Amino acid sequence: MESDIDKEEINSEIEPEDLQQKLDDGWKLVDVREDDEWMYGHHSEAQHIKMGDITDKLNLFEKNEKYVIVCRSGQRSGKVSEFLRTKDIISYNLLGGMKKLSNFSTEIISSNGNPGTII
Repeated sequence: MESDIDKEEINSEIEPEDLQQKLDDGWKLVDVREDDEWMYGHHSEAQHIKMGDITDKLNLFEKNEKYVIVCRSGQRSGKVSEFLRTKDIISYNLLGGMKKLSNFSTEIISSNGNPGTII
């Protein structure tokens, strides 16, 4: 029988409806979309590190933390999450990205603090 830890290690993706509980448990959310995508709408608890900047900003990731990586649809974030795991950083891809998350979360805001839109 697998433990919950084993299941988490095997399944490197999480569902959007599970995100808020992970954040409440202390996980970190990193949005890897481009600046214009971020400006129009992002999760209020997300940190913005563009996909192209991840390698240069590895020092921002702590090895004792758990990270959920998000993009628009889950493609870019899947690649980033996989890369981070090769660097021994605990990371999970958010399935369906911001498009799917926007169906479950009321925490999507624009850069000026108003309700956000996913582009």
